[in-house]
Amino acid sequence: MNIFEKIKLDIDIREIPTDSLAYIGDAVFNLYIKLYYFKKTSAYSLHKKSQNFINRKYQAEILNLLLPLLNEEELSYVKRGINSKGAGKYGNDPSYRKSTGFEVLIGYLYLTNQERLYELLKEVIKWSAQLLLMVQWYTQILVK
Repeated sequence: MNIFEKIKLDIDIREIPTDSLAYIGDAVFNLYIKLYYFKKTSAYSLHKKSQNFINRKYQAEILNLLLPLLNEEELSYVKRGINSKGAGKYGNDPSYRKSTGFEVLIGYLYLTNQERLYELLKEVIKWSAQLLLMVQWYTQILVK
């Protein structure tokens, strides 16, 4: 039994504020990554490993890879996230805006189409090793 299946929203998805979708998406993605990488390991090790994936640079790059796979409705939610008030929290940081768009997409799909969400998250995991190396390399260049 999935305990979250028991919670039914009695609201039209279009009425949920964009920043609330991002909040849900952040929680869902965070839990998914932690469960995916969960092994007999310490909480500290799990936390360190998952932090590689749960940050704005990584999520912005993942969104770039996912964009060609998205349909029109999914893209509209990504755009809502990128242009939301919450995405402007760090000024005009493109990574933060894109990561908010990614989180809105995850939140939207979690609430409307978990099969589709799972399809996309499988792609994310496939790309994760390569992308993680790219993000680490890019971060090192910026630091120098």
